[in-house]
Amino acid sequence: MKFPSFLLEWPSFGFGRQSKMNSCLKLKMKDKEETPFMKNGRLLLEERIALFNGKCNPIRFFSAKELSTATNNYDESQLFLHDGSFKFYKGCLEGRLVSVKKFDDHRHRPLTRYEDIFKDVVIGSNMSIHKNVLKLLGCCLETQWPTLVFEYVGHKNLKECIRYRIEPYQPIQWKGRLRIAMGIANAVAYLHTALSMPFVHRDIQLSHIMLDENNVPKLIDFSLSLPIPEGQLHATDGVVRSRIGFVAPDYFLTSNFTQKDDVYSFGKILLVLLYNEAHILFFEKAEYDEQRLIEIVDPELLKESVDQQQFLTFGNLALSCISNKREDRPTITDVAKQLRQIYDQCL
Repeated sequence: MKFPSFLLEWPSFGFGRQSKMNSCLKLKMKDKEETPFMKNGRLLLEERIALFNGKCNPIRFFSAKELSTATNNYDESQLFLHDGSFKFYKGCLEGRLVSVKKFDDHRHRPLTRYEDIFKDVVIGSNMSIHKNVLKLLGCCLETQWPTLVFEYVGHKNLKECIRYRIEPYQPIQWKGRLRIAMGIANAVAYLHTALSMPFVHRDIQLSHIMLDENNVPKLIDFSLSLPIPEGQLHATDGVVRSRIGFVAPDYFLTSNFTQKDDVYSFGKILLVLLYNEAHILFFEKAEYDEQRLIEIVDPELLKESVDQQQFLTFGNLALSCISNKREDRPTITDVAKQLRQIYDQCL
């Protein structure tokens, strides 16, 4: 299909021209009613200009018919992840397996829904260069809510493999869990420090970590991500929108989100990797001393010949991440370095 030139070229407009560009787009749309395709294209362009100065990694555009065919009309047998606001379907495009992300209908807050989806497109395309992020291949702008297309790495996610142990279950060994932790820590560090401005994820949780056949982790879903404005230490949209059990207490109280709040959520991931208990998401740091930490280590890990000091070091790192005060939590870069040190002890 043929796409408007502004969707294909993506000129690099500077921030100084952003408001003028947005005004031109809106004025042009007053002449006739917007189709979903026209509106989606306009909003995506505005989002790219605002977040990345018009610069973004190239992605492909697919028709609604192509994606319907690829997923057998979104057959439920192709569904492999349903996470509240979106569904992932396995599909096949041009002989290649893909993951098709279809957003659920939220008509009660359409503007917020569009903002979330386009952040997923824009930030996701810039993060796709990282090996521990699910690679965005393209999107469809013809549907009511844009539909996204990603690489397919399998149907596993960390929630199923570690916490729920969906059959057929194969325990992930200690080295594998360390590699998962390191990979996601590196991906979050990239989000925090390597883009055109610092960003926060805001929704780090078990089901947002896909695992390929070799258990290489892939971080997904940047729809709640926010940039931290220049000269500030936090981002805010006035609403707490992270998952229960992963919400930092200071974010819950203030609605202001910092990079240290991503660290808090990641600390909960570390706890689950080590202990594999659902209730671990809701315990307080002060409740556990070193003896208690060893007592609740996943029995599958205790079957391995691993120095228990590694479990203690890992557990204490997780506890430092979930400190009640932000200033007591390490940066995600420091967390990644410490995880690497623990992993090196296994070699």
